Amino acid sequence: MIKLMLLGLWLSLGCAEAQATDMDIARLSIDISKELRCPMATNQNLFESETAIASELKAQIYLMLQQGKSREQILDFMVERYGEQIRYQPTLNAGTALLWLGPVLLLLVLPGVLLFFGRSNNQSPHDQENPS
Repeated sequence: MIKLMLLGLWLSLGCAEAQATDMDIARLSIDISKELRCPMATNQNLFESETAIASELKAQIYLMLQQGKSREQILDFMVERYGEQIRYQPTLNAGTALLWLGPVLLLLVLPGVLLFFGRSNNQSPHDQENPS
């Protein structure tokens, strides 16, 4: 009788562990689908999109996780298949450097340009005629 109870306890622990793993896979699948842009829907990630391609990609992400693929392997696969634009936050490389650094450069250069043109417009016409 005790052996039977121990067997039941062992089996239930195994099922609980498998259930936790499935829940972890589902949670990670949702996280990954929130990081990727839907190829068909404008301004929606895979998680929010209801297009057929989004459903297929979400299922593919889940299957790849079940097969033991890592988050990075899945993201690399999606980028290889659909290009860097599938990521909401593309990696910093030569092709995306302007995308990442453009706003910073604009914030650094714009005040200088405004100052330069602001000063040249503030000179009175009298100062321009008599440059003594």
